[in-house]
Amino acid sequence: MTRFLQIDGARGEGGGQILRTALALSTVTGQPFEITRIRANRPVAGLRPQHLAAVRAAALVSGARTSGVFDGSPDMRFEPGAVQPGQFEFEIATAGALTLVLQTVLAPLARAGTEASRVTVTGGTHVPASPSYHYLANHWTAVVERMGLRVRPWLDRAGFYPRGGGQAGAEVQPWAGASAPFVLEERGALVAIRGTAGMGRIKADVAGAMRKAAQERLWEVRRLEPAWEEVVVPASSPGSFLLLEAVFEHGRGAFGFLGQKAVRPELLGDRAARTLLKFLDAEGAVDAHLADQLAVPLALGGKGGRVTTPEVSLHLETVAEIVSVFGIPARTWGRRGGPGGLEVSPP
Repeated sequence: MTRFLQIDGARGEGGGQILRTALALSTVTGQPFEITRIRANRPVAGLRPQHLAAVRAAALVSGARTSGVFDGSPDMRFEPGAVQPGQFEFEIATAGALTLVLQTVLAPLARAGTEASRVTVTGGTHVPASPSYHYLANHWTAVVERMGLRVRPWLDRAGFYPRGGGQAGAEVQPWAGASAPFVLEERGALVAIRGTAGMGRIKADVAGAMRKAAQERLWEVRRLEPAWEEVVVPASSPGSFLLLEAVFEHGRGAFGFLGQKAVRPELLGDRAARTLLKFLDAEGAVDAHLADQLAVPLALGGKGGRVTTPEVSLHLETVAEIVSVFGIPARTWGRRGGPGGLEVSPP
Protein backbone atom coordinates (compact mmCIF):
# COMPACT_ATOMS: atom_id res chain seq x y z
CA MET A 1 0.00 0.00 0.00
CA THR A 2 1.32 3.44 -0.95
CA ARG A 3 2.19 5.62 2.02
CA PHE A 4 1.28 9.25 1.39
CA LEU A 5 2.84 12.13 3.26
CA GLN A 6 0.05 14.06 4.97
CA ILE A 7 -0.13 17.82 4.43
CA ASP A 8 -2.64 20.21 5.95
CA GLY A 9 -3.38 22.83 3.30
CA ALA A 10 -4.72 25.26 5.90
CA ARG A 11 -1.56 25.32 8.03
CA GLY A 12 0.40 28.51 8.49
CA GLU A 13 -0.06 30.88 5.57
CA GLY A 14 -2.55 28.46 4.04
CA GLY A 15 -2.13 29.52 0.40
CA GLY A 16 -1.27 27.92 -2.89
CA GLN A 17 2.46 27.99 -2.13
CA ILE A 18 1.94 25.00 0.16
CA LEU A 19 0.69 22.96 -2.79
CA ARG A 20 3.33 24.19 -5.25
CA THR A 21 6.17 23.52 -2.80
CA ALA A 22 4.84 20.01 -2.19
CA LEU A 23 4.53 19.34 -5.92
CA ALA A 24 8.11 20.37 -6.67
CA LEU A 25 9.58 18.36 -3.79
CA SER A 26 7.42 15.32 -4.51
CA THR A 27 8.45 15.10 -8.16
CA VAL A 28 12.17 15.07 -7.29
CA THR A 29 12.14 13.00 -4.09
CA GLY A 30 9.54 10.53 -5.38
CA GLN A 31 7.48 10.84 -2.22
CA PRO A 32 3.70 10.88 -2.82
CA PHE A 33 1.53 13.17 -0.74
CA GLU A 34 -2.06 13.83 0.19
CA ILE A 35 -3.12 17.40 0.91
CA THR A 36 -6.35 18.24 2.71
CA ARG A 37 -8.19 21.48 3.47
CA ILE A 38 -6.60 23.15 0.45
CA ARG A 39 -6.69 26.95 0.93
CA ALA A 40 -9.44 26.47 3.51
CA ASN A 41 -8.92 29.94 4.99
CA ARG A 42 -9.21 31.80 1.68
CA PRO A 43 -12.42 33.53 0.51
CA VAL A 44 -12.71 30.98 -2.30
CA ALA A 45 -11.27 27.76 -0.90
CA GLY A 46 -10.00 24.70 -2.74
CA LEU A 47 -8.14 24.32 -6.00
CA ARG A 48 -8.51 27.22 -8.43
CA PRO A 49 -7.45 27.29 -12.11
CA GLN A 50 -3.91 28.49 -11.37
CA HIS A 51 -3.44 25.66 -8.86
CA LEU A 52 -4.92 23.10 -11.23
CA ALA A 53 -2.42 24.23 -13.87
CA ALA A 54 0.48 23.70 -11.44
CA VAL A 55 -0.78 20.23 -10.49
CA ARG A 56 -1.25 19.19 -14.11
CA ALA A 57 2.14 20.57 -15.05
CA ALA A 58 3.90 18.65 -12.27
CA ALA A 59 1.90 15.53 -13.11
CA LEU A 60 2.79 15.70 -16.80
CA VAL A 61 6.53 16.20 -16.30
CA SER A 62 6.69 13.37 -13.77
CA GLY A 63 4.07 10.92 -15.11
CA ALA A 64 2.23 11.22 -11.80
CA ARG A 65 -1.03 9.61 -10.80
CA THR A 66 -3.46 12.05 -9.24
CA SER A 67 -6.91 12.11 -7.70
CA GLY A 68 -9.13 14.95 -6.57
CA VAL A 69 -7.81 17.34 -9.19
CA PHE A 70 -10.80 19.49 -10.11
CA ASP A 71 -11.93 23.08 -9.65
CA GLY A 72 -12.83 23.72 -6.02
CA SER A 73 -11.44 20.42 -4.74
CA PRO A 74 -10.54 20.63 -1.02
CA ASP A 75 -8.34 17.52 -1.02
CA MET A 76 -6.11 15.74 -3.54
CA ARG A 77 -3.45 13.07 -3.90
CA PHE A 78 -0.26 13.17 -5.96
CA GLU A 79 1.89 10.11 -6.66
CA PRO A 80 4.85 10.97 -8.93
CA GLY A 81 6.70 8.81 -11.40
CA ALA A 82 10.07 9.67 -12.95
CA VAL A 83 10.59 13.22 -14.17
CA GLN A 84 11.37 13.36 -17.88
CA PRO A 85 12.91 16.39 -19.64
CA GLY A 86 11.23 17.69 -22.78
CA GLN A 87 9.12 20.47 -24.24
CA PHE A 88 5.89 21.34 -22.47
CA GLU A 89 2.99 23.74 -22.92
CA PHE A 90 0.49 24.56 -20.17
CA GLU A 91 -2.47 26.87 -19.97
CA ILE A 92 -4.14 28.67 -17.08
CA ALA A 93 -7.77 29.36 -17.89
CA THR A 94 -7.73 32.64 -15.94
CA ALA A 95 -5.24 35.44 -15.22
CA GLY A 96 -3.51 33.21 -12.67
CA ALA A 97 0.24 33.85 -12.42
CA LEU A 98 2.09 31.74 -14.97
CA THR A 99 5.38 32.47 -13.16
CA LEU A 100 4.23 30.26 -10.29
CA VAL A 101 3.67 27.35 -12.66
CA LEU A 102 7.16 27.87 -14.08
CA GLN A 103 8.70 27.92 -10.61
CA THR A 104 6.89 24.68 -9.76
CA VAL A 105 8.45 22.63 -12.57
CA LEU A 106 11.73 24.29 -13.63
CA ALA A 107 13.93 22.97 -10.81
CA PRO A 108 12.50 19.40 -11.04
CA LEU A 109 13.05 19.38 -14.81
CA ALA A 110 16.61 20.61 -14.32
CA ARG A 111 17.28 17.64 -12.02
CA ALA A 112 15.76 15.21 -14.53
CA GLY A 113 18.75 14.28 -16.63
CA THR A 114 21.19 15.47 -19.27
CA GLU A 115 18.85 17.37 -21.63
CA ALA A 116 17.49 20.89 -21.46
CA SER A 117 13.73 21.41 -21.14
CA ARG A 118 11.48 24.16 -22.50
CA VAL A 119 8.25 25.18 -20.78
CA THR A 120 5.67 27.58 -22.19
CA VAL A 121 2.69 28.75 -20.11
CA THR A 122 -0.33 30.86 -21.03
CA GLY A 123 -1.97 32.96 -18.31
CA GLY A 124 -1.15 36.06 -16.27
CA THR A 125 2.34 37.55 -16.50
CA HIS A 126 1.70 40.54 -14.20
CA VAL A 127 -0.68 39.62 -11.39
CA PRO A 128 -1.17 41.09 -7.88
CA ALA A 129 0.44 39.20 -4.97
CA SER A 130 2.55 37.07 -7.35
CA PRO A 131 6.00 37.43 -8.90
CA SER A 132 5.68 39.18 -12.26
CA TYR A 133 7.41 37.92 -15.36
CA HIS A 134 10.00 40.68 -15.02
CA TYR A 135 10.61 39.86 -11.34
CA LEU A 136 11.30 36.26 -12.32
CA ALA A 137 13.38 37.12 -15.38
CA ASN A 138 15.49 39.91 -13.84
CA HIS A 139 15.72 38.86 -10.21
CA TRP A 140 14.88 35.24 -9.36
CA THR A 141 16.86 33.76 -12.25
CA ALA A 142 19.95 35.80 -11.34
CA VAL A 143 20.07 34.32 -7.84
CA VAL A 144 19.25 30.69 -8.66
CA GLU A 145 21.95 30.77 -11.36
CA ARG A 146 24.44 31.24 -8.54
CA MET A 147 23.22 27.86 -7.26
CA GLY A 148 23.91 26.33 -10.67
CA LEU A 149 20.27 26.42 -11.79
CA ARG A 150 20.41 28.04 -15.25
CA VAL A 151 17.08 29.38 -16.52
CA ARG A 152 16.57 31.42 -19.69
CA PRO A 153 13.10 33.02 -19.72
CA TRP A 154 11.28 34.71 -22.58
CA LEU A 155 8.13 36.79 -22.95
CA ASP A 156 5.88 36.31 -25.98
CA ARG A 157 3.16 38.70 -24.79
CA ALA A 158 2.17 40.21 -21.48
CA GLY A 159 -1.06 39.19 -19.77
CA PHE A 160 -2.11 41.80 -17.23
CA TYR A 161 -4.58 41.10 -14.44
CA PRO A 162 -7.57 40.73 -14.56
CA ARG A 163 -7.77 39.54 -18.18
CA GLY A 164 -4.56 37.52 -18.44
CA GLY A 165 -4.01 35.89 -21.80
CA GLY A 166 -0.26 36.39 -21.71
CA GLN A 167 2.34 33.86 -22.72
CA ALA A 168 5.86 33.32 -21.46
CA GLY A 169 8.26 30.46 -21.02
CA ALA A 170 11.70 29.37 -20.00
CA GLU A 171 14.43 26.98 -21.01
CA VAL A 172 16.19 25.25 -18.15
CA GLN A 173 19.51 23.47 -18.43
CA PRO A 174 20.38 20.17 -16.69
CA TRP A 175 21.35 20.73 -13.06
CA ALA A 176 23.43 18.24 -11.14
CA GLY A 177 22.62 20.13 -7.97
CA ALA A 178 24.58 22.66 -5.95
CA SER A 179 28.29 22.06 -5.51
CA ALA A 180 28.30 23.58 -2.00
CA PRO A 181 25.83 25.09 0.47
CA PHE A 182 24.46 28.37 -0.85
CA VAL A 183 25.10 31.05 1.76
CA LEU A 184 23.75 34.54 1.27
CA GLU A 185 23.85 36.32 4.60
CA GLU A 186 25.52 39.67 3.86
CA ARG A 187 24.57 42.20 1.18
CA GLY A 188 27.94 43.80 0.64
CA ALA A 189 28.22 47.22 -0.97
CA LEU A 190 25.48 48.62 -3.18
CA VAL A 191 26.44 48.14 -6.84
CA ALA A 192 23.44 49.43 -8.79
CA ILE A 193 19.83 50.52 -8.68
CA ARG A 194 17.84 49.42 -11.72
CA GLY A 195 14.36 50.31 -12.81
CA THR A 196 12.07 48.84 -15.47
CA ALA A 197 8.92 50.76 -16.34
CA GLY A 198 6.68 49.04 -18.83
CA MET A 199 3.26 49.15 -20.41
CA GLY A 200 1.24 47.51 -23.13
CA ARG A 201 -1.71 48.71 -25.22
CA ILE A 202 -1.84 52.10 -23.45
CA LYS A 203 -1.66 55.40 -25.34
CA ALA A 204 -0.67 57.68 -22.46
CA ASP A 205 2.94 57.64 -21.25
CA VAL A 206 2.15 55.78 -18.05
CA ALA A 207 5.56 54.13 -17.93
CA GLY A 208 7.29 57.50 -18.18
CA ALA A 209 5.15 58.97 -15.40
CA MET A 210 5.95 56.06 -13.05
CA ARG A 211 9.63 56.27 -13.86
CA LYS A 212 9.83 60.03 -13.30
CA ALA A 213 8.07 59.87 -9.92
CA ALA A 214 10.25 57.01 -8.67
CA GLN A 215 13.39 58.71 -9.93
CA GLU A 216 12.54 61.99 -8.19
CA ARG A 217 11.88 60.28 -4.84
CA LEU A 218 15.11 58.23 -4.97
CA TRP A 219 17.15 61.33 -5.79
CA GLU A 220 15.46 63.46 -3.15
CA VAL A 221 16.01 61.00 -0.31
CA ARG A 222 19.31 59.25 -1.15
CA ARG A 223 20.72 60.94 -4.27
CA LEU A 224 20.29 57.65 -6.12
CA GLU A 225 20.26 57.55 -9.92
CA PRO A 226 18.88 54.25 -11.21
CA ALA A 227 19.69 52.80 -14.60
CA TRP A 228 16.28 52.90 -16.27
CA GLU A 229 14.67 50.86 -19.01
CA GLU A 230 11.30 51.84 -20.41
CA VAL A 231 9.60 49.12 -22.44
CA VAL A 232 6.42 48.79 -24.46
CA VAL A 233 5.53 45.10 -24.35
CA PRO A 234 3.22 43.19 -26.69
CA ALA A 235 0.12 42.50 -24.62
CA SER A 236 -3.28 40.85 -24.86
CA SER A 237 -4.90 43.63 -22.81
CA PRO A 238 -3.94 47.08 -21.43
CA GLY A 239 -1.66 47.24 -18.41
CA SER A 240 1.49 48.69 -16.90
CA PHE A 241 4.13 47.77 -14.34
CA LEU A 242 7.18 49.04 -12.51
CA LEU A 243 10.06 46.98 -11.15
CA LEU A 244 12.79 48.47 -8.96
CA GLU A 245 15.91 46.45 -8.14
CA ALA A 246 18.78 46.97 -5.74
CA VAL A 247 21.89 44.98 -6.65
CA PHE A 248 24.62 44.55 -4.03
CA GLU A 249 27.97 42.76 -4.10
CA HIS A 250 26.27 39.67 -2.74
CA GLY A 251 22.57 40.28 -2.02
CA ARG A 252 19.76 41.88 -3.94
CA GLY A 253 16.15 42.99 -3.61
CA ALA A 254 13.41 43.71 -6.14
CA PHE A 255 9.92 45.16 -5.83
CA GLY A 256 7.22 45.04 -8.47
CA PHE A 257 4.09 47.18 -8.77
CA LEU A 258 1.17 46.95 -11.18
CA GLY A 259 -0.67 49.88 -12.66
CA GLN A 260 -4.18 50.40 -11.31
CA LYS A 261 -7.02 52.40 -12.81
CA ALA A 262 -7.78 54.08 -9.48
CA VAL A 263 -4.14 54.99 -8.75
CA ARG A 264 -2.25 57.69 -10.62
CA PRO A 265 1.02 56.40 -12.12
CA GLU A 266 2.94 59.15 -10.31
CA LEU A 267 1.66 57.82 -6.99
CA LEU A 268 2.60 54.27 -7.93
CA GLY A 269 6.12 55.34 -8.87
CA ASP A 270 6.55 57.19 -5.59
CA ARG A 271 5.23 54.19 -3.66
CA ALA A 272 7.69 51.89 -5.41
CA ALA A 273 10.60 54.19 -4.58
CA ARG A 274 9.59 54.37 -0.91
CA THR A 275 9.43 50.56 -0.75
CA LEU A 276 12.93 50.27 -2.19
CA LEU A 277 14.27 52.89 0.20
CA LYS A 278 12.83 50.98 3.14
CA PHE A 279 14.67 47.87 1.97
CA LEU A 280 17.93 49.80 1.62
CA ASP A 281 17.63 50.93 5.25
CA ALA A 282 16.87 47.43 6.57
CA GLU A 283 18.94 44.31 7.26
CA GLY A 284 18.99 41.12 5.21
CA ALA A 285 20.54 39.95 1.96
CA VAL A 286 17.37 39.40 -0.10
CA ASP A 287 13.83 40.75 -0.11
CA ALA A 288 11.14 38.83 1.75
CA HIS A 289 9.45 37.48 -1.38
CA LEU A 290 12.67 36.13 -2.85
CA ALA A 291 13.54 34.41 0.43
CA ASP A 292 10.56 32.04 0.24
CA GLN A 293 11.02 31.55 -3.52
CA LEU A 294 14.54 30.25 -2.84
CA ALA A 295 13.33 27.52 -0.47
CA VAL A 296 12.65 24.93 -3.18
CA PRO A 297 15.94 25.47 -5.08
CA LEU A 298 17.82 25.28 -1.77
CA ALA A 299 16.04 22.03 -0.91
CA LEU A 300 16.49 20.43 -4.33
CA GLY A 301 20.10 21.53 -4.74
CA GLY A 302 21.12 18.87 -2.24
CA LYS A 303 23.58 20.97 -0.23
CA GLY A 304 21.17 23.34 1.51
CA GLY A 305 22.14 26.85 2.52
CA ARG A 306 21.15 30.01 4.38
CA VAL A 307 19.68 33.34 3.30
CA THR A 308 18.79 36.39 5.36
CA THR A 309 15.91 38.79 4.80
CA PRO A 310 14.56 42.00 6.39
CA GLU A 311 11.18 40.36 7.02
CA VAL A 312 10.42 36.84 8.17
CA SER A 313 6.92 36.33 6.82
CA LEU A 314 4.33 33.74 7.72
CA HIS A 315 4.66 32.70 4.09
CA LEU A 316 8.35 31.90 4.62
CA GLU A 317 7.67 30.00 7.84
CA THR A 318 5.02 27.90 6.11
CA VAL A 319 7.25 27.01 3.16
CA ALA A 320 10.00 25.91 5.57
CA GLU A 321 7.49 23.62 7.31
CA ILE A 322 6.49 21.98 4.03
CA VAL A 323 10.13 21.43 3.02
CA SER A 324 10.68 19.66 6.33
CA VAL A 325 7.69 17.36 5.73
CA PHE A 326 9.65 15.87 2.81
CA GLY A 327 12.60 14.95 5.03
CA ILE A 328 14.72 17.99 4.18
CA PRO A 329 15.36 19.95 7.40
CA ALA A 330 14.39 23.60 7.07
CA ARG A 331 13.83 26.33 9.62
CA THR A 332 13.45 30.07 9.90
CA TRP A 333 14.89 32.32 12.57
CA GLY A 334 14.03 35.80 13.71
CA ARG A 335 10.77 37.39 14.80
CA ARG A 336 7.90 37.28 12.32
CA GLY A 337 7.74 40.66 10.60
CA GLY A 338 11.34 41.45 11.56
CA PRO A 339 14.79 40.51 10.25
CA GLY A 340 15.82 36.87 10.18
CA GLY A 341 16.31 34.18 7.60
CA LEU A 342 15.87 30.69 6.20
CA GLU A 343 18.18 27.71 6.64
CA VAL A 344 17.85 24.49 4.66
CA SER A 345 20.05 21.51 5.57
CA PRO A 346 21.04 18.61 3.31
CA PRO A 347 18.55 15.71 3.51
